[in-house]
Amino acid sequence: MTTPPPPEPELQPPADDLHQSPPPFAPPPSVSDTAGGRPRWNVLDVILGFPFFLIMALGGLAVGMVVEGIDLVQLSEPGATEALPIGVLALSLIFQQGSQALWPWLVSKLRGLGFRTDWRVYFKLEDIWLGLVTAVISLAAAFVAGSAVSWLVGLSDEAEADNTQFLRDAEGSPWLYVMLFAVVVGAPVSEELFFRGLALRAFERTAGGNKVFAVIASAFVFALPHFIGSGWQGTAVLLSSIFMVGVVLAVAVYQTGRLGTAIVAHMMFNAVGAAGALGYFDQFV
Repeated sequence: MTTPPPPEPELQPPADDLHQSPPPFAPPPSVSDTAGGRPRWNVLDVILGFPFFLIMALGGLAVGMVVEGIDLVQLSEPGATEALPIGVLALSLIFQQGSQALWPWLVSKLRGLGFRTDWRVYFKLEDIWLGLVTAVISLAAAFVAGSAVSWLVGLSDEAEADNTQFLRDAEGSPWLYVMLFAVVVGAPVSEELFFRGLALRAFERTAGGNKVFAVIASAFVFALPHFIGSGWQGTAVLLSSIFMVGVVLAVAVYQTGRLGTAIVAHMMFNAVGAAGALGYFDQFV
């Protein structure tokens, strides 16, 4: 009489399954705990990301110039860079956002434990309503911070703190839809991967697990690229508003342990801003 073979052990899903997020921001494993001494990413990877974005944005600018038929001679004329066709700016923005999403992937691939493990790239159905709540809090925080700083610096023209003019410039052009995609989808995904993924984790690790420092530092570097150069008062108001949005989104990532809520909230926040810039709320004012 033959003995039946033992039952095969039940296969367990991998730890980084899409629907099984790890504990909220467990401390990064030490070198001795990780094969090959990983993760090795740190704040230097955050700093090196910015020249990478700049190079890619310039690449998009070059492609846009070819598409629009602009040569270097035309670009060297006085005032040419201030009146670039919207298509050139749109392609430069798309290239920049693509590089901003690519960089965290490269860092995790070369120096980390994997894209989802390192940056908590997880989504759940509840991220929709959690994102809505977070977006409302972000809008309120941006308004309060912007209003307070506007009063402190004596800003007389609110337009000086506006960074959505490029959307109004694109009205009536097919490039408007590219710009809207970049604002509502491209920016939230790429910026959350970099600032609330790589930057937040890198600052936390550098500070020995200090989450308060990580929130503040990541919000600071998130605000800096939004510099508009239209007067120091307007820039101060805009940066203070963006900084507070960064704080709210970073706290949301810590509370949920994943990027899903922050990405959804960022999409909703930007959608409201884009709709306002294009005058969709004017009838309610």
